[in-house]
Amino acid sequence: MVIDSETALIRNRREVAASAKCRMEPALFEFGGNERLKMVVDLEMHLAFLASAIRCDSIDLFTEYALWTHQLLVSTGRSSGPFLACLAAIEAELDACGRGDWVQRAREYLAAARRELDAVLEMPASYFDDSNPHRELAERFLHACLALQRPQALAMIHAAVQAGVPVREVYLDVLTPALHELGRLWHSNRITVAQEHYCTAISQMVMAQLFPAIFEDDRKCGRLVSTCVAGELHEIGARMVTDLFEMNGWDTVFLGADVPKESIIDTLIRHQASILAISATLGSNLGDVEELIQVVRASPKCSDIRILVGGAAFNKDSAIWQKVGADGWASDPDQALALAASWRA
Repeated sequence: MVIDSETALIRNRREVAASAKCRMEPALFEFGGNERLKMVVDLEMHLAFLASAIRCDSIDLFTEYALWTHQLLVSTGRSSGPFLACLAAIEAELDACGRGDWVQRAREYLAAARRELDAVLEMPASYFDDSNPHRELAERFLHACLALQRPQALAMIHAAVQAGVPVREVYLDVLTPALHELGRLWHSNRITVAQEHYCTAISQMVMAQLFPAIFEDDRKCGRLVSTCVAGELHEIGARMVTDLFEMNGWDTVFLGADVPKESIIDTLIRHQASILAISATLGSNLGDVEELIQVVRASPKCSDIRILVGGAAFNKDSAIWQKVGADGWASDPDQALALAASWRA
């Protein structure tokens, strides 16, 4: 197999990963139930991130991912060996099957990642900040979720809303820091994937139960469709932004995660949308974001639609939104609302 571009690498990453795996010791793939080690040796994901970073001309996108992945080993007291073996196997495989100038860039990105592995991943000691007026509620909510106390977690949110806490503040000051703290706890090996999924599910349940409180019949600001690209399974951030648009008078349609391009185009036309918001959490999905934008641009009936992007995949490099062809990028809901308002002015 010949891989002549980073786009071809994304398309054929499963086959390339299988060949690279043959260059590594079989013992590295005996996980013994260790969910973090399984992610550390996920060659297919490493290749997707590498190809996306090259495609977006963002070396930081890959080095940060490499450091994040390496820290999964550090959190369990393991050596750097397994991840370094992955990088070496990937480089050897690309030397064997890669053709074109992009291969040299891949070598440079891999070398940069190796140099960064001794760095300390910058992460706050806690996402619960004293400046947050609802810090105590956010902490109690997450504690109840981690203790598998769903009724108590839901009840404290409803009690806060009934006491006058605006739904917007529940989203931004309670759910958002709680979810960020949840991710920090998982990455530092203090909770399991099951706990993380359970807490996320409760947060989604809170949002679903609060939705009737934000809905109004009079929609004046515009029409927005929001989605996550095919392959993206992290949808809660996109849903939160969509609900906040709804609270601010927009007529919204939230499509959720892993939506085919054709269905997105159909919804944009049916809803007569003025804005398409695309969320990507993983940098490995940036190629799909670019492809979706190209498909939207190619549709004559979508020629006037503005495209807004956001999510963790865009936050490391503030120029990525331009490289994927979007009209704008927002790092948080308030920026998204302000940008959308400026487009309507």
